Amino acid sequence: MRSRLLLAILLLAGTAGFAQQTGYKFTTTNFDDGWVSTSKEDWVEVAKGNIRVLLHYPREGTIFPADSDPLTRAAWNILVAPRYTALSNFKVLTPNDDNRGYMGCGNLIDGGGHAVYVALFRQGGGWMEFIAPDKAAFVNEFGVDADKLNFNSSGPIFNSMAKMANYNRFAVAAEDLAGTGKWGDHYSSSSFYVNYYTGRNEGMSTYSSSQYFIFGSGQHYTWDLLAVHWYAGQSTVGEGKGAGTFRSVGNWQLAFSDMEGKPRTYDVYFSAVKGGRVLFMNDAKYPGSGVFKGFSKE
Repeated sequence: MRSRLLLAILLLAGTAGFAQQTGYKFTTTNFDDGWVSTSKEDWVEVAKGNIRVLLHYPREGTIFPADSDPLTRAAWNILVAPRYTALSNFKVLTPNDDNRGYMGCGNLIDGGGHAVYVALFRQGGGWMEFIAPDKAAFVNEFGVDADKLNFNSSGPIFNSMAKMANYNRFAVAAEDLAGTGKWGDHYSSSSFYVNYYTGRNEGMSTYSSSQYFIFGSGQHYTWDLLAVHWYAGQSTVGEGKGAGTFRSVGNWQLAFSDMEGKPRTYDVYFSAVKGGRVLFMNDAKYPGSGVFKGFSKE
């Protein structure tokens, strides 16, 4: 896999999950650093050597407003506990740093009767389950030792764990999209303005945009963009259109014949979700901030 796309969304032996069979060409990604991602029914499994990480898809009851301890325990009981036995040395960690992470960890016996060390972790995104043969192997790989952390710990404690969310990436084949219909991206934001000197409200502005592709048979497509900016009672509208054919350029780019009157190539990747994929795209020639837009099947 090309290194510039390595930016940044498993059950154990005897209880392995079924590979996700959704008709997509690529269900495995081999990253340059040795990690291998495989899309499964309920998560993406990321593995290297004897370490595995499950990037769980969203599950009801695992994210809700609560203090760290009850939230972590609730997620653990739904995502982890049903697949293991003999929990011991369980701890919940919530260091009070600026980018707060939630982590529960302990020793368990997996479905195949093997002793393992498991850490369930979340920092702003979805829950990730780290599975190692023992605590020492986990600490060696990720540098996080539960026995040396407390509420007052600070700094980039969980950076090595948080980056694992970036391994939910899979290549895109043009045939994956042909004939699939509408994929959309919708965005909105509001800004409020206050006078620096008087503190008085100076109004607000809103911005919203909707764009979508309709992928037809024979690798034909249409594309529409509508963006509206409103401020002080006035609105500005921007539109864009395109139609033609699209094709793969390698496994990580798609080329479109007409986007606002010109051909355009995008860097692309899929992220797996329950039952399907999200398509991420960014202009290959003018990448801007490098943030990819996500398009979901509608």
